[in-house]
Amino acid sequence: MNWKDYLYFQKRDRVAIILLLVLITLTGGIYIFTRPQQKANKEEAEPSSVRVTTNTNTPYSNTIPTFSKQNKDKTPGYPYQKKLETGGIVELNTADTTSLKMIPGIGTGFAKRIVKYRNLLGGFADITQLKEVWGLDNELYDKITPYIVLVPQIEKIKVNSADFNELNRHPYIDYKQARVIADIREWKGRIESLKRLRLLEEFTDDDIKRLTPYLSFD
Repeated sequence: MNWKDYLYFQKRDRVAIILLLVLITLTGGIYIFTRPQQKANKEEAEPSSVRVTTNTNTPYSNTIPTFSKQNKDKTPGYPYQKKLETGGIVELNTADTTSLKMIPGIGTGFAKRIVKYRNLLGGFADITQLKEVWGLDNELYDKITPYIVLVPQIEKIKVNSADFNELNRHPYIDYKQARVIADIREWKGRIESLKRLRLLEEFTDDDIKRLTPYLSFD
């Protein structure tokens, strides 16, 4: 067989080969003219928020970067929380967390705990109840009380209509106490006053004293 036989192509094969070569050429040309241009500018390659300079007077100037004053001035920080000056006051039963954080010594954590506990109680009846907030010790209590006034605003629990969960949710009523109140209502009818609760072994004198501002027998 002659070597020319290996290079022989039919007409349609030759057309296909020519088209393929044209496509390859076009593809290569498009890539050359559209490929991204690499920028050699070092400053553009660095993050805009951090400007790095080097000290050329030391032998390690190429490896130890120093940060410019421009970058230091732009370092983000926490927003300043304005605090009350001497004589400034916050009303405990109406203050939101923003107002409470104005009290020296009170941050976000304590402000949230105070509001949460106030909501569970139904309002503070006495400033000393702040000592019942988790983590608020006597030292902090003495520090913050000069900035606090209290106008008692109590949301009372209706003993004869509140369900078990509502009773048990209150910080001054535990599971057994909520259960006995619900049982008395079911088997003996309405509870007329605190005198009825005083007769129950589940309630101590201290319990009755704490609950007095928070119970309604209507």
